[in-house]
Amino acid sequence: MPRTVLTDIDWLYPCSAETPFIRNAWILVQDSTVVDLGTADRPIPESEERISLRGCIVTPGFINLHHHFFQSLTRAVLGSEKCSVLSWLLALYPVWVHLDPAAMVAATRVAAAELLLGGCTTSADHSYLVPDNNEEILKRELAAVSEMGLRLHLVVGAAPTLEGDLERQLRGTIGQALHRLVASEQDILNQMDRFAREHHDTRSGAMTRIAFGPTGVTYEKPRFMAQVAELAARHGCGLHTHLHPRPDEREKAARHLGSGPVNFLESAGWLRPGTWFAHCSQLSDEEMQAFAENGVGVAHCPRTIPRLGFPLTRISAMRKHGINVGIGVDGSASNDSGSMLGDMRLALILHRIGTPAGTDTEKEWLDPFDVLQMATVVSASILGRTDIGRIAPGCRADIAAFSLNRVDYAGGITDPIGNLLMAGAWSRAALTMVDGRVLVRDGSLTGHDENVIVREANEASRRMFTNAGKAGLISV
Repeated sequence: MPRTVLTDIDWLYPCSAETPFIRNAWILVQDSTVVDLGTADRPIPESEERISLRGCIVTPGFINLHHHFFQSLTRAVLGSEKCSVLSWLLALYPVWVHLDPAAMVAATRVAAAELLLGGCTTSADHSYLVPDNNEEILKRELAAVSEMGLRLHLVVGAAPTLEGDLERQLRGTIGQALHRLVASEQDILNQMDRFAREHHDTRSGAMTRIAFGPTGVTYEKPRFMAQVAELAARHGCGLHTHLHPRPDEREKAARHLGSGPVNFLESAGWLRPGTWFAHCSQLSDEEMQAFAENGVGVAHCPRTIPRLGFPLTRISAMRKHGINVGIGVDGSASNDSGSMLGDMRLALILHRIGTPAGTDTEKEWLDPFDVLQMATVVSASILGRTDIGRIAPGCRADIAAFSLNRVDYAGGITDPIGNLLMAGAWSRAALTMVDGRVLVRDGSLTGHDENVIVREANEASRRMFTNAGKAGLISV
């Protein structure tokens, strides 16, 4: 069985409680697993391959808790760049309705490549947009992710309803095409059930796991939310969707259910370990306490906040309540990027805006090591995994390394992890290893041609915009 030693590691952050920081380290990997790690005062084990990481900081591979891979084909769309969230969706749904299996493959390759290049080894993809409820779109996504080598938690979703007043507004712009976006409840449940039975791998080291989640909380369809939770419990799958909750969400919950959004989620069986919500930008203290008591996690997507004008998420308050908070990049149309390292950098500082006078910032603000843990061991815990998120014997060999021998890191000699997250502009890994396989080396993909991925993605994007224009859904 092949053995690989990562040697000459200047700074190793295993994110293990027993070993927070190691200088001059090495890591022994056999097949897909970390076998041992040590320092230069111990003999380096024999191996078939040695990879020197001199000048590098090494961490567990990052874990992205929230993405929409399909959006990688619709970045920085003209006419949507100054829109708040509902207007932004209104501008983009006429294009997204033309997503097909081939386009999903191209989008998935882009998303996976960008994540891997930035040291991300596991991603959740909230795949809620499935035109015509076409299962081939999701199947082709799974195949493309497997080909790229990324570890995936696929959130099988769909849209039984659309956000806010979008259904009424979209009828005026896309007309009959609206039926391609909105699926029946039973069709969605059947699709979730099939994907769980066929693709959900509960074994340690699984490369693919399945979770369930519609595009948002369907206050108008409370029985559906309960049925999704029941199905997830039956299969041992996670639950995930968007939640802020905005004032219109609160009004809708009160009108349809006579309760608040989080009270409804609790009654529907959604507040439990294995559930995590994206954003949560407007939770009250009482709602945060309910999350903490029920083991519910949060995917904080920092770049989406200024991009779409969301309220600033109360990260410090969530952590004080005991909520596990991880990091997600969100979709590449509401981020216009897909760099996990980029969002970690923003997560470190964005929450500091608007700090009240007299606040003890040393207690309230995140430090670089907090953010590293959020993106690794904390996110792993939210996903219910103990086999990733740390570098320790017995864990999967999901590892990221970044060279600090670059001009944008010069002078940052006192805190390597702070230097990586506060000083640098470069976001490409010197090495990304997933399950023992080196997928990125010196800032380049090892098994795929980046130029081909970009060309195919741009071709798919042009095809979607062209088709939307031909159908009269957008102006071209």
